[in-house]
Amino acid sequence: MDYLNTHGTGSVNDLVEITDSSTATVRRDLTYLESEGVLKRIHGGATLGGLQKEEDYSDKSVKNLTKKIRIAQNAAALIENGDTIFIDAGTTTYEMMPFIRAADITVVTNNVTLIAQLVKNGHQTHVLGGKVKPATKAVVGYDVVEKLKALSFDKCFVGVNAIDLNHGFSTPDDDEALIKKTALSQSRYAYVLSDSSKFERSAFVKFADLEEAIIITDTEKHPFIQQLNTKTHIIEGGGDG
Repeated sequence: MDYLNTHGTGSVNDLVEITDSSTATVRRDLTYLESEGVLKRIHGGATLGGLQKEEDYSDKSVKNLTKKIRIAQNAAALIENGDTIFIDAGTTTYEMMPFIRAADITVVTNNVTLIAQLVKNGHQTHVLGGKVKPATKAVVGYDVVEKLKALSFDKCFVGVNAIDLNHGFSTPDDDEALIKKTALSQSRYAYVLSDSSKFERSAFVKFADLEEAIIITDTEKHPFIQQLNTKTHIIEGGGDG
């Protein structure tokens, strides 16, 4: 469980190695732990069970940081001169800031942590007004959604808490889910930024089907990625793909 809490997913071979146990023992233990509701069996291994809960922004910001930086760098490289983009609240989207090289761009955001850096870098910045959610530093509410519906974007970049073949892209909070859903619908190109620890997991509120956005992640070698229909999913490799 310590391994899964750190990595999100573990193969049977990984768990055999770190526990110095037999394959049969590990499989038996996984079956028991799944019956207790603390993990979910997947092909060749296991992932954390249960719905993803909302973590505090400061706690999330230090998790999988190297992966987040790689993902953010790839995401920022997609922004072109003159683009109008939406960037939502999230710890991975925050890491995009130092890598944005495009000029004459307009950035709309509901992420209060981005404002100072966007202005400092000389980008035309629009902040959506509403209630600030302390846990995620996101501005949420009716006014945010209504304003988004009146705007159009070349590209949007949103974070995600969980990605699953059946439940699509999801997040624990219905207010943030509606903002993400609206932003994707208003964009020519929609990108979801996710490290591999969020694969094969679900959160409370689904905000999009998998075919509605391009996943930018840290690896193409994860078993979950191999299950995706490559005709409808473009995976931007981070460190090894």
